[in-house]
Amino acid sequence: MRTLPLLLSFLLLPRCFGQAPPGMSGTFPLGEGVTLVDDNDPYVPNTFTGSFRMETHLFRNGVEEKQSPMTLRYWSSTDKVLTEATTPGNPVMRMLVDLKGKWQYMLMPEGQGARMAMKMRKKKVVLTAKDDAQDRPKVEVSNETRVIAGHSCKKVVARSADGVWTGWVASDLPAPFADLQRVAGAGEPRLARRMDQVKGFPLEFEWVDAQAAERMTCTLHDVVIGTVDNSVFSLDSVQVIELPGQH
Repeated sequence: MRTLPLLLSFLLLPRCFGQAPPGMSGTFPLGEGVTLVDDNDPYVPNTFTGSFRMETHLFRNGVEEKQSPMTLRYWSSTDKVLTEATTPGNPVMRMLVDLKGKWQYMLMPEGQGARMAMKMRKKKVVLTAKDDAQDRPKVEVSNETRVIAGHSCKKVVARSADGVWTGWVASDLPAPFADLQRVAGAGEPRLARRMDQVKGFPLEFEWVDAQAAERMTCTLHDVVIGTVDNSVFSLDSVQVIELPGQH
């Protein structure tokens, strides 16, 4: 179940770019049983259209880590997603993903001269290790409820070998999990099966690993459902540099 907070925190993208030639065509191993390949899957429109802001805190042995907190801003149309991630001491990381065209754009930090973006092929993660049915979390939906930002949320607990995930889920909001997987390049079906039992949008959640050494807390803010202005995804006035080897 750790897959869920990792996707929502968007940690997968920087990890992929750090371990493989960014955007280059081909297949690249990321570790044992994990491979990065070109995303040639058929286009599927996003289920969630709108925007939100998420704040994530990471703790190890009770102490907040240096890269914490991380703030993620997320805007989504049916075929495009823009994310903006900030962590202490680091420049803002902005990524535009074109799901229909199978491109992604790394937007360079603003305030450093001309606006620029690096264009690269969209990638996805494939698990080559044998599927283990025991990896699926055991999900419990309780009758305990809370109202968060005007939405009635049910407490959901998911237990797996990785640890325990506890979330407050708003069933009246569309779940963004499948969208996030496609955006982050994690369209692997086995990853989807780990999350398909959580119905709705978690507005608050916590994940604690099995050894109780690592903890992650996430809170969603400013959730808006509906059409996002196309100008948010525009590359007008941006100098786009296509990396070699893209065709």
